[in-house]
Amino acid sequence: MKAEVSLYLDTRRALKSGAYPLKLHVYYTAKMERWYKTDYKLSNEQFEQSYLAAKPRGEHKELKIELDAIIQKAAELAKDLGDNFTFEKFERKMFRSKASTTNVIEHFTSYVKVLEKNEQIGTASSYDCSIRSITGYLSEGKKNPVTHISFAALSADVLNKYEQWMISKNNSKTTVGIYMRNLRAIFNKAIAAGDVSPELYPFKTYKIPNGKNVKKALEAPDLNALYMADVSTDSFMEKARDFWFFSYQCNGMNFRDIAELKFKDIHDTYFSFLRHKTKNTTKEDPTPIVVPLTNYIKDFIKKYANKKGKPNDYLFPIFQTSMSAKERHRVNQNFIRFVNQHMQKLVDQLGLSFRLGTMVARHSFTTQATRTMGLEFAQEALGHTTMNTTQNYWKGFENDAKKSMAEKLMEFTVANQQ
Repeated sequence: MKAEVSLYLDTRRALKSGAYPLKLHVYYTAKMERWYKTDYKLSNEQFEQSYLAAKPRGEHKELKIELDAIIQKAAELAKDLGDNFTFEKFERKMFRSKASTTNVIEHFTSYVKVLEKNEQIGTASSYDCSIRSITGYLSEGKKNPVTHISFAALSADVLNKYEQWMISKNNSKTTVGIYMRNLRAIFNKAIAAGDVSPELYPFKTYKIPNGKNVKKALEAPDLNALYMADVSTDSFMEKARDFWFFSYQCNGMNFRDIAELKFKDIHDTYFSFLRHKTKNTTKEDPTPIVVPLTNYIKDFIKKYANKKGKPNDYLFPIFQTSMSAKERHRVNQNFIRFVNQHMQKLVDQLGLSFRLGTMVARHSFTTQATRTMGLEFAQEALGHTTMNTTQNYWKGFENDAKKSMAEKLMEFTVANQQ
């Protein structure tokens, strides 16, 4: 099946000139059709005597040639796309100039809009930061900021110099790696769309740095100290600690997923959820993560959840149903900041010497789950789609595990000495 195209004079409301806007109508299925603005504003007479006329005359003949060119271009694109037709692909080919298709900034901007539409606000922000950083590097020392970056300009040599520039600005290799992986994704999308030659791909030569993201996991003594500390005089610290340990016991649940929980997710003996991070990025139907309702979790829900709500209402008073995706992202970041600040305050009060944030709860769960139940259990509990992800996640803790195992190998000597 291919899309059908036609020109349509929108006569619902006349412009001040008395003319009407001419639109391009693209029909794919009954539920998939769109109208696109053109640069033409015509009267009924002009439209009938040019586009609709079999043998137009004079200036109407020239106008028909111009309008037929629009239809011909649209029809050829629809035919080329065939069964692979999507409005996104059609729009990119139909309306973007050659300069736009080769402009890295335009590709980033377009993809950020797609991410925002999918409510992937955090990822959209990451891509936006990436192109701002690259643009800042290429604009340094110039009178006006760069507004066009060709894919050809981002050679492996340029990317190596950009990496050095980022490090000189006190950015970590982890940050450089994130930005470069985003750029690599944009290159891959542009090549797949036919906008860029594969020969310009710089990542065959340029190697993206892997920052050493040291994952901190708490052992039993520190967990016990935090859990048993008296916080009765500080309601903010108490709330932060309660949510931190709720995350820890609920499979290292990400705080965005906690905020997204709804009444319909709670069942008699368990609750289930889909990870916000991956539910819009996996091609297959994601598998819900199931968490048993322990006494601690039941007490926590009773203490902090909204007292009542409809199935699609949020369980906790963090988000409101009226919030936009950007508002939810902002509120979630603020809540994480709140928990991090007050948990670090508790750590300092106890005289402990480590940094503590919400991700440490997830890392601590990973350590305990992997040691006790193995990697396969941890993979399912964490909601990782592949074992490789879980194995990479575990690498941050495995040295401690190896040391512990090595010490256990010699425990027989203690038994012989008794």
